[in-house]
Amino acid sequence: MMLSLRPVGMGVCIGALVLLCTPATTVAQSSSWEVVDRMSFGQAAVTYQDCGLRKIDRDLFVEQYPDGMRAKAPAKQMATIEVSYSNDFPAEAQEAFQRAVEIWEMHISSSVTIRIDARWESLGERTLGAAGPSLALVDANGDDDGDTIVGFPLFDAITETDQFPGDPDVFAQFNDQRTDWHFEESPAPSGMIDFTSVVLHEIGHGLNYTDVFSHSNGTGSYGVDFNRDGQVTGNERSPGPFGRRLAEKESDGSLASLTNFSNPSENLGDALTSEQLFFADEGASVAAELGDGPVPPRMYAPSPFEEGSSIAHLDERTYSEESPNALMTPQIGAAETNRQPGPVMCGQLQDMGWPLGVGCEQYFRALFAVEVQPTDGRNGSRTLSWSEADDANIQEYIVDRQYFGGAFEEVKRVDASEVSGTSLTVEDLGLGAFAFRLRWKTADGSTAASPEEVRDTVNVQEVTTSIRDRDEQGRGTIDLSWTVPSGTRGDFVYRVERRVGRDGAFEPVATIPQEGAAGNDQTKQYTAEQQTPGRYEYRVRAQDGAGNAVTSANRESQIDFEGDVYALGPYPNPVRETASFDLTARQPQSVQVEVYNTLGEQIYAEQREVRAQEPTFLSIDASQWASGVYFLRLRGETSVGQTKKMIVVQ
Repeated sequence: MMLSLRPVGMGVCIGALVLLCTPATTVAQSSSWEVVDRMSFGQAAVTYQDCGLRKIDRDLFVEQYPDGMRAKAPAKQMATIEVSYSNDFPAEAQEAFQRAVEIWEMHISSSVTIRIDARWESLGERTLGAAGPSLALVDANGDDDGDTIVGFPLFDAITETDQFPGDPDVFAQFNDQRTDWHFEESPAPSGMIDFTSVVLHEIGHGLNYTDVFSHSNGTGSYGVDFNRDGQVTGNERSPGPFGRRLAEKESDGSLASLTNFSNPSENLGDALTSEQLFFADEGASVAAELGDGPVPPRMYAPSPFEEGSSIAHLDERTYSEESPNALMTPQIGAAETNRQPGPVMCGQLQDMGWPLGVGCEQYFRALFAVEVQPTDGRNGSRTLSWSEADDANIQEYIVDRQYFGGAFEEVKRVDASEVSGTSLTVEDLGLGAFAFRLRWKTADGSTAASPEEVRDTVNVQEVTTSIRDRDEQGRGTIDLSWTVPSGTRGDFVYRVERRVGRDGAFEPVATIPQEGAAGNDQTKQYTAEQQTPGRYEYRVRAQDGAGNAVTSANRESQIDFEGDVYALGPYPNPVRETASFDLTARQPQSVQVEVYNTLGEQIYAEQREVRAQEPTFLSIDASQWASGVYFLRLRGETSVGQTKKMIVVQ
């Protein structure tokens, strides 16, 4: 028989159901659990429909990303999450959803694929999204009686077995009525809700960040009516590992576990609305010490009780939008982009029994959250920064560098006494695409390394263009210059590439050698003379002897001209067989090209499409014309005709 899930109390909302099982240390050893019953697909989908993340009606303008991961290659995947989307799920929403999936794949670890059923549905005015896990009632103590409720993602991860292959593990719904979704990879702008952040939050609930507490008429209770008889008895009265770790702080500062309260009772109801609820376990407490907020971390327990928000969220006021732990608060603001689970949530998942991936594991190392950024005033250098546990007791730091995907090699070793704070600089790297790995040695002689490398590219700097020396035909000279950072190898060459107009391809126009290793910053130059008026873009591709290359940002250079249409030519003049011209138009338009003889007779006509600011080559066959004087007339759609004189000599 398939059992529906009905929480005790009227109006109770299970936005993402709590994992109900034994403490984490026991859970991790329970690989022989037997499934007694489970929730049906339809029941699970309906259960989670009325709950979810709420919107704050103001712009917050906050950006948060996983430490050191915004501009680097994807980290090693520790879990696999597959998503099945409803037919009406927009393609752009699916792309944003996948970004959240990739973040979670490196924060948790599981040998079993986690399957999510994602739906695009109407959820009402206030709710952004809702999610929760498919549940199983299992026998955890071997007495052939169901005693623990487990969400399948965690159950499968612990047992390393796919209990029901092919069935969804998590049910997720997102509001199709909203017009303020931001689906892009960039941060959410004013007035928009970042869809990736919302998905990241809801998947977190699907990974068992949930509860089954309810509150009605001043009475609090917990448990699940599995047999649908309207009562919660026996093993149905279990808060599971999430609820078991919740405690109310008393007036003397001590913590009273919620499982010590009578169930149901008014005392439990008071605790659920006390604003003094904490997640009291080792992993969460260790993680809480790394950032803002109290230790252990504070949960959301406002008065009055808020269905769908109370209990299974971190406290909204304690963890502001700037906090690294803000993802699992019950509200999100417009222009708030938060794409990191945060240390506290990682600690809570660990306490509930989740095997951690490298994204979460970093918070429980002596050294974690390694980042790399440019060094102020030193083009060829990079500064590594990190966070340390208070008891890290590190004696020595070692930096390994990888150049263009090659082997890692040690480039710096520093005694801890010589390091100021938690950062150090790697000098004179020169040009290249680099990965860095930070290792350290502690007082007991043991060594360890950051779980993931961080990446950055050192490119040519200060790429500039300038225009000078306009000749009598309006052509200009363009000077391009760039700086080569110190430490650059001597086998580099610099290929100058140019694009004419706005949409053309970049093409090489010159190659400049390095001429020896760069001991200090070096300035390189290229000059393009007699450039026809129009728009150009230049970039510099720096390439070493092995073919490894980095390419600078594009730099625009525009040589202006009078009127709406410009013509350079003819060349050569006098003309013998072919008359050549360069045409440029201020705006895209059709240009009528006409040639007349001295009697006013038209001997040539052509309609030429000219794109904006893009010099266009025009060639006219004059081999059959008699020697003499001719007149070229250009007429744009919005311009007065321009006349050019040319001489033909046969």
